Amino acid sequence: MALSGEEDYTYIYNDLSHPVDFLQAFRTFYRDGLFTDITLQCASGVIFLCHKAVLAACSNYFKAMFTADMKEKSKNQIKLSGVSHTILEALVNYAYTSQIQITERNVQSLLQAADLLQFVSVKKACEQFLVRHVDTVNCIGMHSFAEYHLCSELEKESRRILLSRFEEVWRQDEFLEISFEKLLFILSRENLNVWKEEAAIEPVVKWIAYDVEKRIECIFDLLNCLKIDLNEIYLRSALSLESYGVTSLGPNIYVTGGYRTDNIEALDTLWIYNSETDEWTECCPMLNARYYHCAVTLCGCVYALGGYRKGPNHLKHLNSVPDCIQQH
Repeated sequence: MALSGEEDYTYIYNDLSHPVDFLQAFRTFYRDGLFTDITLQCASGVIFLCHKAVLAACSNYFKAMFTADMKEKSKNQIKLSGVSHTILEALVNYAYTSQIQITERNVQSLLQAADLLQFVSVKKACEQFLVRHVDTVNCIGMHSFAEYHLCSELEKESRRILLSRFEEVWRQDEFLEISFEKLLFILSRENLNVWKEEAAIEPVVKWIAYDVEKRIECIFDLLNCLKIDLNEIYLRSALSLESYGVTSLGPNIYVTGGYRTDNIEALDTLWIYNSETDEWTECCPMLNARYYHCAVTLCGCVYALGGYRKGPNHLKHLNSVPDCIQQH
């Protein structure tokens, strides 16, 4: 029956409940195993019967897999050995429900899996969760985690805390495990918040002392970032806290004495770093083994003064008369 005078009238019906009903229908299909056409197998061997269309709609990883010319395109079972049962289950449930539970316990694993499988919205939600939980205790690890997974907001926030509250950060246990490259990155930032550049020496000393044999060769590059004069007394006094004596003469940096960490036996060793050739050389030992001493430069000579040479139960303070250990 035609409506008189209304031939061009068009009514567009928009069913607001359709998206919800549509998702509910697929949720029922998933629950009952109806019309499934792909099986996902996690690391532990547990399988999930799913629908390619649903996975592809939520994940660029699966979309590419099911459409590109890949061997998985014709397979009906996909093994995801790098994803745990609980994490894969959470992501699959998200695809069918639009909801996912993020906790402090699962957030990093969830973000890693979401990054791998390209569940973009889940990755972003996990990143925002972590941004709200960054503090001075975890910002170093968070910064590395953010860099690896390309989380720009988390990288920015963890970097902000790391630099603005560095004097708190370097006192955390996490700081001792930081890489040389990361420490170099921190010390070279213009907005590193330390009350003066000398204050950054102590964390450098602490970091080197944690693994002296492997890290002592990094000292020049790290201190060079601070743009300070290595002859200044504050450097010598600060470095005396890992029990070595340190001074410089010409292009060389002299590291004297110290003690063995296992039995606190004083050392008579003398190492010289040549900043022009970027080389370390072990030279003739000092006349007296010593630690907690001071190394100074005067009139072209390097002297070692004071210190101790016995273990903690038999401390013996050395005569204050200096030993001349090197002439320029």
